[in-house]
Amino acid sequence: MLMLRIETLDTFDALQALAPEWQALFAQCSPRTPSKSPAWQMTWWRHFGSRRSLSSRHDMRVFALRDEAGALVAVAPMMLTSRPGFGPALVREMQFFGADAYVTQLRGPLCRRENLSEAGRALAAHLRARKEHDLVQWRGLAPGACALEQGERQATLEDIDSCLIMRESWEAFHAALPKKTRKHLRKSRNDLKAAGVEIEFHVSTEPQQAEEGLKTFYDLHGRRAAMTDVARHPNVFEGEGARAFLDDYCAQMARAGDLRIFEIRVGGKIVAVRLGFALGDELYLYFSGYDPDYGPYSIMTTLMAEVLQWAHEHGVALVNLSSGVDRSKTRFRPEMIASEGFYSVSAGLRGRLALAAMRKLRGGAPAPEAEDGPEEQEVGEPAGA
Repeated sequence: MLMLRIETLDTFDALQALAPEWQALFAQCSPRTPSKSPAWQMTWWRHFGSRRSLSSRHDMRVFALRDEAGALVAVAPMMLTSRPGFGPALVREMQFFGADAYVTQLRGPLCRRENLSEAGRALAAHLRARKEHDLVQWRGLAPGACALEQGERQATLEDIDSCLIMRESWEAFHAALPKKTRKHLRKSRNDLKAAGVEIEFHVSTEPQQAEEGLKTFYDLHGRRAAMTDVARHPNVFEGEGARAFLDDYCAQMARAGDLRIFEIRVGGKIVAVRLGFALGDELYLYFSGYDPDYGPYSIMTTLMAEVLQWAHEHGVALVNLSSGVDRSKTRFRPEMIASEGFYSVSAGLRGRLALAAMRKLRGGAPAPEAEDGPEEQEVGEPAGA
């Protein structure tokens, strides 16, 4: 059993000082998600967390959990959100960084999976002892944590991370896929050929390519969101704040050599794109977009096949398909890693009133800042297929 002590960081300078240890722990964890890395979290705080408004304010509460030898075991990037933003707080909610319109897909602590339960228990006890919150919005904890904390479980706070282990070759991976999936991949290719559409797969990685590639991504992501005859997808990057954040983060990843912009081009024009982040020997696939004119050809299925073949050829060990459960992921039979989310409240009337206020604020049952939804749905497939 781990004996953990917890340090509280409440300044950006303290985050920067922790970053080397944080990054080392991040490299030890698997699967890796960009939203658990110090680069993402510090960028997020600059763009979203440090803001003040009449409705709310965030005060940094990042918790570093260490073992008896002083080694970093977990990082919980949290903040105390007070509502309203000025004057006495009516509601004080402790929550993880990432309270945005689903720009941050997976929230919660960074921790090796085998230590997640103990880290969660130690953090919960620490927060109870601090007595500065009315309620805690928990995300990314090990299954069963809700019962231990006597919390109010919320399906909208839970996540499933879908991951694919790469095989010795693309041919071996493809052969192991379900027959129906292989047929779908073949059909998407054949439909393009039958229509006389010649495609080119391209991967942009250089810093000078990032700015132009992101402009195309925003355009195609928005065009996909505007479609009305298929499953509805929100335009996550419609706002300037979300774009400024992603521009900043992608520029950092490009300078580090870790940005991957996967593209399908037709006649030199990009018609489908998906952002990817190289995290050591793992690849995280982020949001995407495509030209609706190519939707009937299942262009995103073709792009996914190209990405997975590229991953095999470039020594990627694991491809993270991001959060959510939809057909575009499940057809590849990924490992699905579930995490739990719930609310816990402080003792007394104030905690119960705060939870009731969150229910009202978020439209009935407590919910995250934005509901999780399928990232990519094939044209012609019903939602939830």
